[in-house]
Amino acid sequence: MCTNRLEEPMPNIEYTMAKARKLLPIIYVIDTSGSMNFYGRISAVNRAMNETLDVLGDVAAKNPTADVKVAVLGFSTGAEWITTDPVTGKPALMDLEDFYWDKLKARGSTDLGAALIELGEQLTRDAMLVSETGFKVPVIIFMSDGGPTDDWESAFEKVCANNRWVRAATKIALAVGDNADREVLARIADGNPEAVVPVSDSATLQKLIKVVSVTASMINGRSRTSDSNQNEIVNAVRTEMGMTVRPEPERTDASDISGNDEVWDDLDDSWA
Repeated sequence: MCTNRLEEPMPNIEYTMAKARKLLPIIYVIDTSGSMNFYGRISAVNRAMNETLDVLGDVAAKNPTADVKVAVLGFSTGAEWITTDPVTGKPALMDLEDFYWDKLKARGSTDLGAALIELGEQLTRDAMLVSETGFKVPVIIFMSDGGPTDDWESAFEKVCANNRWVRAATKIALAVGDNADREVLARIADGNPEAVVPVSDSATLQKLIKVVSVTASMINGRSRTSDSNQNEIVNAVRTEMGMTVRPEPERTDASDISGNDEVWDDLDDSWA
């Protein structure tokens, strides 16, 4: 006798796709110090993030291999996670459709070290990185318009030594205005000065945040779990923004902390 298959429940295709996709965390580390009030910078960030999350949600929904979630860390006098679990109050990655952007306010100093410490504490399997399906390479987007006012170097060395997720992440930095410390940002971006994208006005900053976010989500979302793609993302962003695209640079000795076989061999099992 033939089975009447119409009586059997149909599989939930969207649920099946969602379960198969690997988690792609996108972390925004945003300078909210007092100087970000100048020239409408913090207002541009707020406008850009509203637009970006909408566009990113549309792009992510069409990605069959990556489940994009975001987190936001602000740093001024200290550092504070903007994205928190509504039940526990702990820092959390957020689904794009559930995240409402609450405007940031700028005040205080520029404690980049405090932000790095928070990244080291929260980008772990015991905290924010929870996934049953594995991971894509995380993306960390830094934005700053000044120089650090705390002991960022000690924090940087500690997080590089102790947190392989931060160490292996794709890092892009936006240097906002003439006073942004590009040397520091380059060291954080794996010693790659070309991964520091300069921006001088609020309108360009607003567009750049969106372009970097969408480009990084698309490239890291489709790639293997062991690919950083930093230079590919930067060159694609520069092309989209009408900036000069340069050949891949040599990394500095100061912080060549990703892109080597030893790191990726160590990550393969836990990221699969």
